[in-house]
Amino acid sequence: MKRAAILPFALLLALFGVLGLSQTKDIPSRVGYIDAQKVIEAHPDYPAVLKLRQQADTELKPLADQLRALETKIKDGTATAKDRQDFENLQKVYSETAGKWQEKINAALAPITKEIDGVIARVAAQNGFSMILSANVAGQSGLVVYASPDVDITDLVIRALGSQ
Repeated sequence: MKRAAILPFALLLALFGVLGLSQTKDIPSRVGYIDAQKVIEAHPDYPAVLKLRQQADTELKPLADQLRALETKIKDGTATAKDRQDFENLQKVYSETAGKWQEKINAALAPITKEIDGVIARVAAQNGFSMILSANVAGQSGLVVYASPDVDITDLVIRALGSQ
């Protein structure tokens, strides 16, 4: 008999508990966007990344030129067996060299993007945004076809980066 009296009481408590959990908080629903590349380029440490990219280009350009010359011979049908072998070997060297440079560039970009992510989160929260999209990605994917300039926080983030 006691079980029968306890069961409705337990169900009533569970119901109130679920109702209490289902109450929504006042969460901002404002969506904004940012030109991520512009923010990265405005970061004070970006010149080091640019320098690495220039060094990579300097090293990779002669290899790319040689590859283009050999590719032309191959397409024209004038390439020898040695030309084809040189082309394959040069492709491997180019790929390995480009990979090494990309690793260096990524390592230099990692702390920059981490800092920018934190600044974006702070600026978004301070301005009532619940979501920030990358303008370039959203536009290229077709996800966003229009966005008001009023929700572009690029300049706010750049100013916040400068004031740190």
